[in-house]
Amino acid sequence: MESNSENIFKKELPNVYIEFLRKNPNGDEIEFNEYKDEAPDDEGRYWNIMGENELLEEWEMIGVGKSANFECLKLYVKTQKEFGAGQFTSSNVGKVDLNRVESGFVIGDENGDYLYIDSSDNFSVWVYYHDGGDVRKIAASFGEFINN
Repeated sequence: MESNSENIFKKELPNVYIEFLRKNPNGDEIEFNEYKDEAPDDEGRYWNIMGENELLEEWEMIGVGKSANFECLKLYVKTQKEFGAGQFTSSNVGKVDLNRVESGFVIGDENGDYLYIDSSDNFSVWVYYHDGGDVRKIAASFGEFINN
């Protein structure tokens, strides 16, 4: 079943995430420790999970291009490629193709880093670290992320 949100974003999205958008039209703040294995007692970060309107807001990265928030990783990846980062970036689960990162669906942000859903990895949740361009898989699904 194609939802209204899928029509707007032109992307396949997990049902639990679509339901989250319905229940939280203005988004929400979710605490999540992305380093559970290394620092299990750390409370983690408070992620701004965007609502539909914020996801659709467009902004410009000067000299690179314009993008809606939900697809802004394409701007960051373009910059990485232009500055010779190669075709891959590092992650906690090995090298990840930048084309895969570029197609990630951004759902939130915190302190310049982006939280995104990777449809090519069963809709798992990842962090894109803007200062280094590396990524980290933090949850197998959006449901696991919100129920941490």
